[in-house]
Amino acid sequence: MTQKRDNGTLPGSDPTEDPEKWRQKTQYRYEAERDGDLTTAIVFAVADARNVAPSDLKSPPLYDCIDAAALEETLFGPEGETGARQGAGTVEFRYTDNLVTVASDGWIQVYERVDEAAT
Repeated sequence: MTQKRDNGTLPGSDPTEDPEKWRQKTQYRYEAERDGDLTTAIVFAVADARNVAPSDLKSPPLYDCIDAAALEETLFGPEGETGARQGAGTVEFRYTDNLVTVASDGWIQVYERVDEAAT
């Protein structure tokens, strides 16, 4: 079972890039058997954070920001003949106005910048 904070975020899930300046908008659990490729899961998570349809995310294409296929292989690809990866890690990148983190446990989190005038 996944533990969540009162605000719905995962413990230890704050972005490393100025955590005070980012607010989590959504999180999505990637499962390769259910979701197919990681690119699709990231697009759906970002669309959910922006409250738009995935088909409305047009510019820039995700592949202009990150090589999602390489990321998928690194975090979720099999390691030799032993099967699934045993390591843990997180990759963080910017996609337009959002900060996206992808963790080796399958969690994708999308953050928006906190409006400094409102704080």
